[in-house]
Amino acid sequence: MKKVFKKMIICSMISLIIQIGGLFYLNNYLLTSNATVKFQKVEDSSNKTSVSKANVSSNATNVNVSYDASYISYYLNNELYVVNTITGKSFNVNSSNGVKISFYKWLPDRNRMLIVETQSRNLSLSYYDVTQSQKSKVSDILMISSASIVKDIEASPLTNVIYIKVKNGYKDYSIYWVNIMKTRKKIVTNSKYIGNIQVVPHEDKMVYEDLANNKVYATGPNHALNFSGSTKSCLLAIDNNDQVYVGNVDSNNNVDKIYYGKLGGSWKSTPLSMPVSKNHLFVTASGKVYINDKTKCTVTEIQTSKETTYKGTFLQSYSDGIASLSDGNLVKTPLN
Repeated sequence: MKKVFKKMIICSMISLIIQIGGLFYLNNYLLTSNATVKFQKVEDSSNKTSVSKANVSSNATNVNVSYDASYISYYLNNELYVVNTITGKSFNVNSSNGVKISFYKWLPDRNRMLIVETQSRNLSLSYYDVTQSQKSKVSDILMISSASIVKDIEASPLTNVIYIKVKNGYKDYSIYWVNIMKTRKKIVTNSKYIGNIQVVPHEDKMVYEDLANNKVYATGPNHALNFSGSTKSCLLAIDNNDQVYVGNVDSNNNVDKIYYGKLGGSWKSTPLSMPVSKNHLFVTASGKVYINDKTKCTVTEIQTSKETTYKGTFLQSYSDGIASLSDGNLVKTPLN
C-alpha cells in the first residue's frame, strides 16, 4: 500500500513539473512580447456610402425616409408615394373613397406610418403598414373649423399612445391624445401657440415648446423646464433612453448651449463652440448630437468632433446614418 501511495506522489510531482515547464515556455518564448505579430486590416465594405434604387422626382414634396431608410416617401400630384429603397419598387398609398391624405409620419421603430385623411371638417387617423400594404383606422379627430389641419404627430409604440398637433388658426394649436384602445382626449397646454412636440418613449408624457414665451414644458403634470441663466429655450429632441435635449437660445435666436437629462432628474449641459440655428442641429435615437453644415455637406458630432461627409441635399438622419438626395437619387451615408 505504501509503495502504491509513493508511486502516486512521484507521478503527481512529475506531472506538476511538466505543467510548470510548459507554462514557463509559453510565457517566456511562445507568447513573449518580443515576438513579431502581423495584423491584416480588413475593410468593411458595407460601411460605405450607397446610392439606392429609389429615384425621387424634382417636383416631389414632403420627402421623408422610414426609421431604417428601407423606404422613402413623398407627395407628388397630391398623392402619397412610397418607394422601396432596395428594389426601387414604387406604389401610391390609396386613400379611402378618394379622400385626401393630408398628413403622414413614419413611426420611429418600424416600417409603418400614421396617415391623416381629411374630408370637409373630418380628420381620420390610421396606421399604414407599407410591408403589407394594409391600413387600419385608429380614431377620428375633432376639428374646430374646416381650416384645421394636422401639423405633427408623435407616437410612442412602447406606451401605445399618440399625440396629435392640430393647427386651428394662425397661432392657435390643439393637442389630442389617443391610446391603443382608441380613447381620445384633448390635452391642456400652457400655451396655444405650440412649436415642436416630442413624446417620452417609456412614459406617457409629452414635451413641447411654448412659442409665445420661448419656454419648454412637459405634461403629466404640466410644468416648465427651467435652467439657471437661461431665459429662452427650445426643444430639440428626446432619445430612446428618455433623455430630453433642450437648446438655450441666445439674442440672435441661435442655440449656444444644450441641456440634456431626464424629466424629474438632474440636468447636464454642453456649450457649443459657436451658436448655430436650431434647424442645423439633430439628435440620433441613441443620443448623439450633430451639427449639420449644409454648405459643406458635413455633419459633426459635438461630443467627439467626428465629421461625416454626405452627398447632395440633406434629408434627415436614420438608424444607421444620413439620408440625402443627389440628382434625384436617395443616398445613404453611415455616420462616422
